[in-house]
Amino acid sequence: MNKSCPHCGENLVPEPGFYQGALYMSYAFYVVFMLIYFFVFIHFFEPYLDYFLYSIIPVLIFLTPLFYRMARRAWLAIFISPTQEEVVGK
Repeated sequence: MNKSCPHCGENLVPEPGFYQGALYMSYAFYVVFMLIYFFVFIHFFEPYLDYFLYSIIPVLIFLTPLFYRMARRAWLAIFISPTQEEVVGK
């Protein structure tokens, strides 16, 4: 991740450990995804719950980079508000 935004120059690492809270955001994304995945799996493949456990691990490993980026973006969006120029669109 860049230290500052190449477009506007905003500092993307305001303090050491800033993105530690993104771990909790990532955890929330995983929980929501697993609940949705579980209910969809139960709805369509009810008698095969063992396959749910076998399938969820590779899916979560595959989605880890996506959830990592989403959590960091969400955490950054909570604490760094856009400037007036970005809102208006220059």
